[in-house]
Order: sequence, then structure tokens, then C-alpha cells
Amino acid sequence: MEHSRKTFEVLDTLDRQPIINQRQLAQHAGISLGQVNYILKSLLDKGLVKAGNFRKSRRKIGYAYLLTPKGIQTKSRLAVRFITSKLEEYDSLRNRLAEKLASIENKEARQIAFVGPQIVKDFIGSIIVEKKLNLVLAGYYRDYREMRTVKTDSYDVVLLFDNVSGGLSKFAEATAMPKHKLLQLW
Repeated sequence: MEHSRKTFEVLDTLDRQPIINQRQLAQHAGISLGQVNYILKSLLDKGLVKAGNFRKSRRKIGYAYLLTPKGIQTKSRLAVRFITSKLEEYDSLRNRLAEKLASIENKEARQIAFVGPQIVKDFIGSIIVEKKLNLVLAGYYRDYREMRTVKTDSYDVVLLFDNVSGGLSKFAEATAMPKHKLLQLW
């Protein structure tokens, strides 16, 4: 079996806490019991995990699954691979957003509003500062309903995080914002 994100989750869960049974492992790893069973069999076959009954210990704890030294090494390698992959995704996303914001700046828009999650708004704000773009993130709204009272001339552009159900025309109609001021982030 090729190592996957789910394999990493199983190894990481076993590394972080004692696990007594597969149901508990599935719950802590956030994957289905069937997937845990499949992954665990593979990990046992490869010697990355060992199963044992330790009920005879004085502490009376029944640890059923433990990582082997080889399992710990594999988990560490997978962690590095996943972190590297996520950092590459982050960098790619940052570049795509920077290009989008630069294209807005090139259209001589300055005052922008963002409609979507706070974390994405903060990400956009950091890109504006980092790239020294001549843009001001002058407004933030979690969803379109918050924009209903906004004056249409408050912003040059309104960036929308989600694809709007019914399209930009529906959003423009619901907020009284001119359609030409609306841009999808993606």
C-alpha cells in the first residue's frame, strides 16, 4: 500500500496516544473504521506497528497498537513530505492571489472589499502589504447579506470568495452593487 495522508494520520495518532482498539483509532485519526482496518493490516505487515496485549501490566492499561522504531521513522518522513507539499501549495496559492490582486491594481482600482472567510481576508491583506500593492482592503464582509446597506461607491472592487449561487447578477441584485465592480477571487 502506498503511504497516504490517511496512513500518516494513523501513524501520527498511534505516536501521540495509547490506542486500545481500531474503533478508537478511527475516531482519533478522523477516518473510517474500514479504512483503519485496511491501513493497520498493511502497517502491521510492514513492521511499522506492532499489536500486543499488555493487560498484565501493573497499570492495567491495554495498549493494543504501538509504533515500532521503523514506524516512527516512516511517520517522520511522511510528515516532512506532507509539510513540504502543503508549503508548496501555499506558495502557489499566494502567487495566484498576488497575480489576481496585481491585475486589480492594473485596472486602477484602489479600494477593495472582500466577501468571505476572515482567514482569507487576512491572507489577502498580507499579500497586499508584502507585494507593496497600491490597494486598500477597505471592507470585509462574511457574506453578501452584510453588504446590503453598503453604498455602491464605497469600493472600486468587491472580491467574492465563493462562487455565487445564481452568478454575479444575483449578487449584484441582492446587494445593489454594480455588476462591473464584482470579481470572483477564483
